[in-house]
Amino acid sequence: MNKTIIALAITAALPVAAQADLTLSGTLVTKYTQGGSTDTDSRLSISTSEVLANGMTATAGFAITADTDDDTENSGTATLAGDFGKLTIGSIDADGSFQAGDVAGVVADTTEGASSTASTVYGIHFSGEMAGLNVTAQLNGASGPTGVSAADVAATNAANAAAHVLALAASVAAGTTAPTAPVTVVSTDDQPSSTQASATYDFNGLSVGYAYASGDADKATLLGVNAAQTAFGASYAFGDLVVTAGKSSAKADARISATYTMAIDALTVVAQMDNEPSGDYQIDLAYAMSDTVTLASEIDSTAGKGTTLVATYTSGDLTTSVAKTDDGSTDATIALDFGNADLSLTRDGGAQTTSVKYAVAF
Repeated sequence: MNKTIIALAITAALPVAAQADLTLSGTLVTKYTQGGSTDTDSRLSISTSEVLANGMTATAGFAITADTDDDTENSGTATLAGDFGKLTIGSIDADGSFQAGDVAGVVADTTEGASSTASTVYGIHFSGEMAGLNVTAQLNGASGPTGVSAADVAATNAANAAAHVLALAASVAAGTTAPTAPVTVVSTDDQPSSTQASATYDFNGLSVGYAYASGDADKATLLGVNAAQTAFGASYAFGDLVVTAGKSSAKADARISATYTMAIDALTVVAQMDNEPSGDYQIDLAYAMSDTVTLASEIDSTAGKGTTLVATYTSGDLTTSVAKTDDGSTDATIALDFGNADLSLTRDGGAQTTSVKYAVAF
């Protein structure tokens, strides 16, 4: 009894570590397409944030993403923010530091493909501000977005090759001529370690920036930041008119662009013109006919692009839209918003398919 009382007294006297609050969130999206194709994607995320005794803020997050092909990826990120700036370690934007300095947008964002899906890699990213000068730097690790390193891939391939040789030797010893399975070679989005750095400075509406990358932002992609690439540019706002000019080491000519935004009652007009590839222009129009009906159109002079027109009707939880796309086909969507759940029916005119998608978030 005395021992128990003493143990309880000692335990009560010991300091108890503070437990940070955790935030659990996730999504599940199931899509059924005409013809019987079904695709289900899920994501589970855990995050936490804590203000430290020294005034700095530490955050951490972990996510598990999976789809119907049983392709599962884990990603994690930890950050530390304070007067010195912000340090991020883990899964980061593949070209985050470079794009921070590309103020004229002369280099396309690194993406996983023709879509706008951002590319991520494992690495270290830093951003900070000193006397109006914003600086960033990052190191992309020698691994793909799932954190698989070249050493891991080499070890797996060596093990597969050894198994193949043993199976072949066993066949010869048994006097059989049956072919053995081929060597399974495991590949990855592996890339060499690379660095990026940028600096930007803003004063009186004028923003200037410089960016550098020693290697590809993501070797597995064809779009975006390449090895030994630099970019320099400037942007200036004259009220509703924004003019940018910049040059990349990958192109001989500089890029000059002007964007003008105008709003007249329910009509919004955004006009943009640049000198590449041949003085192309784009005009975006949006008109709110009422609280429920909106019309939008895009006129693009770029070769292969056509005028688009989108009509949208919204009433309560229901949203419907009909769109004439660049290729001349017509798309249509009916969507219902149930709060944490969404149900939509979509007709893809170009692919001539209809799909139903159900998404749940928590």
